[in-house]
Amino acid sequence: MSSSDDPPDYPVNSDLVRRLKAALDANDEGSLRELIGREVEPVDAVIELANDDWMKDPSAQLPSGVLLGLWTLEYKRELTTPLTVQTLLNHGSPTVWPDAFPKVLRTCAPAPGVIEVLFNSYAQLHVSESWKEMIPEEVYQMHEPFYQSFFALAHTPRCLQHLCRCAIRRWSGKNCFHLIPLLPLPKSLQDYLLLEPEGVLH
Repeated sequence: MSSSDDPPDYPVNSDLVRRLKAALDANDEGSLRELIGREVEPVDAVIELANDDWMKDPSAQLPSGVLLGLWTLEYKRELTTPLTVQTLLNHGSPTVWPDAFPKVLRTCAPAPGVIEVLFNSYAQLHVSESWKEMIPEEVYQMHEPFYQSFFALAHTPRCLQHLCRCAIRRWSGKNCFHLIPLLPLPKSLQDYLLLEPEGVLH
């Protein structure tokens, strides 16, 4: 995943983006798989889509094909916002491959809300003290409460509340966004289950 300030690997007017948009418009999952799996390089390439080409309404039903490339298709500038990542995960997108998390940390360090949402999508992910090297000192200081809570988890397992959240999300599968609001729970707990950022990790 590239920095939001980097130029996209595939600009909006490129041939691949035109074919991708055609596949999305046709809801052609087979062609979408082919494009993402065989033609997109590197695996964390940024594909630029115009605003009208992507989901702007978080309650929208996403075509299944769109979700296949969550970590390949970076909606320029917006996958660095917690809401976009949170919404995609709640619609069934897979989490980042665990071994790639240090790279995500390096790329998204200035956006701790994104790190929090992604990290909370795992039941348990080992935190290494060496990951501190991925975070610029000024960024760490700016978001010190969050990163202190993050690296504190290098020495302790996740809390039971978080593990229960993961169990409920597994039960909900790809329908978290639609099923969790139906649960007879306070809004604050529903938000917690839907990975709403809190500013610290437990």
